[in-house]
Amino acid sequence: MRKITFHVPKGGTGKTTLAGSVGYALRRHGRVLMIDGDPQGNLTSWYLNNGDLQRELSDIMQGRCDLAEAILTVRENLYLLGTFALGGDLKEWSETQLASKPFAFERLCDQVRDLGYNFLIFDLGPGISILEKSILAFIDEVVPVVAAEYFSADGMEIFEHGLQELRQDRKATFIAERMVINRVNDRYALHKAYQDVLKDRQYKIFIVHQSTGISDCVPEHTTVFEYDPKNKNLAVLKDLAAELATGGNDGTD
Repeated sequence: MRKITFHVPKGGTGKTTLAGSVGYALRRHGRVLMIDGDPQGNLTSWYLNNGDLQRELSDIMQGRCDLAEAILTVRENLYLLGTFALGGDLKEWSETQLASKPFAFERLCDQVRDLGYNFLIFDLGPGISILEKSILAFIDEVVPVVAAEYFSADGMEIFEHGLQELRQDRKATFIAERMVINRVNDRYALHKAYQDVLKDRQYKIFIVHQSTGISDCVPEHTTVFEYDPKNKNLAVLKDLAAELATGGNDGTD
């Protein structure tokens, strides 16, 4: 089972829409479980209507129910373990109890594997609190999602430094070899200039262009694949999903 997350410690780059869109594309390669690890619950509110969610991630982490009871089927081969945007206690639990449970998310990943999932995608909040660090410690691959803007290069330096600290402090073994530059408009000269700067950082770059289809599908509780099947970004999302399916190996881990 491969464990993947899209992350940078900055809000507004489109991490959640990438996680949910790639999760949809990845289901062609096996059973995919998406876990909403963001206390704001954005991935959950995108895929689910109000009232659909009865159990959340923090219920599992606190032993209130079995994992299988909390997982919802959202599409064929695509499943979700959600988080309440309102009334949930994931943030409180992580701030008060997680420090004493350093292997909590490793155990969760083991349970997911035992249920027969091939891929696990964590959607994380934009911070780098103990919650994000505890999840990143057991991820196989981290994909940074950045905007084509002036501050992205500096932000990547901070992000990469944080990843290196995780490798040292928590013995994390994730790879970070692919990057998504999101919401690119080729007509803007500055977007081209910032792309060139980011391309010097030794990642394989995936370019996702500005698209109303990607943003408009969210309030409709659907995906860009279903909402806008001729969207020019679909090929890029499929290619990224195909690479993440193996992570550069035979995918048998």
